[in-house]
Amino acid sequence: MRKIFELDRRDIVPTPLEVVKMQKIPERSVSPRIVRMMDEAIALFEDLARPRGLMEYFETGGFPGIYEGGGLNAPDGPVPSIVARSEATALMAATMGDALALKCADLFAHGSASLGYMLDVVNSAAAERLGRRMCSLFLEHLCPEPCEEKIKEIKAQYYCPGHCGWHISGQEKLFAALNPGEIGMSLNERWVMRPLKSISGIIAAAPIEVHRFGQDFSFCPACRERKCIERLIMLENG
Repeated sequence: MRKIFELDRRDIVPTPLEVVKMQKIPERSVSPRIVRMMDEAIALFEDLARPRGLMEYFETGGFPGIYEGGGLNAPDGPVPSIVARSEATALMAATMGDALALKCADLFAHGSASLGYMLDVVNSAAAERLGRRMCSLFLEHLCPEPCEEKIKEIKAQYYCPGHCGWHISGQEKLFAALNPGEIGMSLNERWVMRPLKSISGIIAAAPIEVHRFGQDFSFCPACRERKCIERLIMLENG
């Protein structure tokens, strides 16, 4: 299975609360001015986002060759074990298009840095939703209705180069295997994706216990994002 998805932007537009949480601002501290700016940024997102995704079924046994990347991974990352214990996996990439990043740059360049920053945060929150949407689509592929009870207990999570011990250089082999140029995505010489705020990685479908891991790996103390915690909470509650 290899498929391109023309995604509905309504599925990935973040709520104001998600944008606030992305900035780690307490809800009670959100001023009317910030609310207005969030609303404006979200409206810009709804107008400019052109989300597309690419997914390809991938045999778990082939993952070590992709994961090794440039040999810069942490020695104790959890991703290889999660993939090895998964029921099914798929390589994926998804993007919201060029227009959002270009609009951010334009706002910063023409005296609207605050709105540019807010739109950038909205884009980051939307990227999280984009990843979850790709996971949902993979589960729909695995489990069209009616579905066996065993499959209904499976949870899909995505894991990306640049997080949880998987060095960002892993993007190179991931892109070579998936070829997301079909949806307008590329890498620069530092493995940064274009368009900005795009996502790529591997989706692992497995029972929830496979996705659970602690924060005691060698790379955890240096991590500032802790996205793994938030994503697991979302998966547990989904």
